[in-house]
Amino acid sequence: MTDNTGLTSAAAKSTAEEQKGQFLNLLVTQLRYQDPMNPMQGTEFTQQLAMFSSLEQLININKSLAGLGSLQSAFAQSQAVGMLGKQILAEGNTVTVSGGTASNLAFSLDQASTDTMANIFGPDGKLVGVFDAGEKGAGLHTIAFPAVDQQGNQMADGTYTFSVLAFGADGKPIQPKTFSSGIVQGVKFAQDGTLLTVGTKDLPLSSVVQITEPKAAAAGGSSADGGPGQGGSGN
Repeated sequence: MTDNTGLTSAAAKSTAEEQKGQFLNLLVTQLRYQDPMNPMQGTEFTQQLAMFSSLEQLININKSLAGLGSLQSAFAQSQAVGMLGKQILAEGNTVTVSGGTASNLAFSLDQASTDTMANIFGPDGKLVGVFDAGEKGAGLHTIAFPAVDQQGNQMADGTYTFSVLAFGADGKPIQPKTFSSGIVQGVKFAQDGTLLTVGTKDLPLSSVVQITEPKAAAAGGSSADGGPGQGGSGN
């Protein structure tokens, strides 16, 4: 998609320059046709010159802000292109299955849990898999998901959503924060921001919280946060 930042800045600059020219023409015309018997007072003329000076300063500020906006946009686009092929974590709750392999389940806990379980939902919102993650400490966790449903069948390629249930030692529920993970396969420059394509989802660049080099899938469904995977799909 086309980035319209440059067009918007150019339009704002053109409008400001036109206003400056109109103000100057109005002031010159006023001086030319003033009544010789009742000329403009010095204080009034000084006030109008001050207004003209203020307008010119505002125009210069607008030019500086427009240039800064273009620079920020170019930097964001360059940063996004540099993420191609990288593994990212972004705010969200999706997991992608491709070629029989699923992206990691990613979530964080503000305290340790004694029981942690992830529910996987299909595109239609129906529960298709349950993954027992067992005990987890406080912090960020990325866990390899075997991509099989509750009957042990291979899950079809696509983008799924998930939720995490966790309970502390006192049996009370813990509110986890979930993340979408995957490899950046494309970049889109939209009018409302830059988007990263991960699987079939477009994630806002602003939602990214972690960028790493992609790692080969660990054998045996091991946990990416250092511990073993706590079982497969539940029944």
